[in-house]
Amino acid sequence: MRKTVLFILSTPYAGSHYLSLMLGSHSQSLHLGEMKRVCLRPNIKDSRECTFNRGNILKGLGPEHTERVFETIFSRAEPQVRLLVDNTKRVHWAERFLTNSNYDKKFIHLIRDPRAIIRRFAMRSRFRKKLRERWKIFREVPEVRASIFFVREHVVWLYSWLRKNREITDFLAAHQLDHHVVTYRDLARDPGTEVRRVMEWTGLNYEPGQLEYWNFDHVGTEKRAYEWVKEQKTTFIDLRWQTELPAAAQEACRRDSYVASYIASLSLRMVDDGLTRLPLNVASGKPAPADAV
Repeated sequence: MRKTVLFILSTPYAGSHYLSLMLGSHSQSLHLGEMKRVCLRPNIKDSRECTFNRGNILKGLGPEHTERVFETIFSRAEPQVRLLVDNTKRVHWAERFLTNSNYDKKFIHLIRDPRAIIRRFAMRSRFRKKLRERWKIFREVPEVRASIFFVREHVVWLYSWLRKNREITDFLAAHQLDHHVVTYRDLARDPGTEVRRVMEWTGLNYEPGQLEYWNFDHVGTEKRAYEWVKEQKTTFIDLRWQTELPAAAQEACRRDSYVASYIASLSLRMVDDGLTRLPLNVASGKPAPADAV
């Protein structure tokens, strides 16, 4: 069995660490966190958002090791390790490794409901960031070019979500890459089903213990804000957007035709608690059980 590097591509705040930690808790895989930080910022330390454990596997890695960084990690890891999980999220980072034939490459497009992402973007945005984002949308989302400098802030972040996710979709299609689409909602609601689906796609058998990722030691980056999950040994779904995002912003997400068209192109749908790949049960209006897919 050839060794594989799995790249998780997503917007910020989509749950990439959550997914990567579960995938990396398999007996034959490793969660590495955001490898761009590891390689390009050799003096990285804990930050406001992330804790960081370089460990022996990542020790000494820096910019000069970037091109062969995954070969180096495989050589340092235990012999049974067949899968490395990198949740850098950025397309331009994953693109650097496309021509490397020393290992197989797989890609996950992890996508979270725009209503959740708008809430998070708005929490940390400043005037200059908002203006820069409007210019990016002007250049990359031609459908809204005529209006983007006049719409309200939550609409800017909605189209930012669209721009960033379209970039991932276009990248995967342009290079015809082996990939799966995973939604945060489905992952958080039924992690066993989603993690099993991903593991079997990578060629490894699912191990139920993966879901309890707090029982394993990991290298790389981990989100500081979710240390309490590990301490309480629990799982949850973050739906704070339902109460903290204004109703007008939520409704704008639901009725935007460009967003709806994009979601449909991925065979996804928007339901009350997020995006799902599961079919709707006509009688209840809720996703059908996973075994019906």
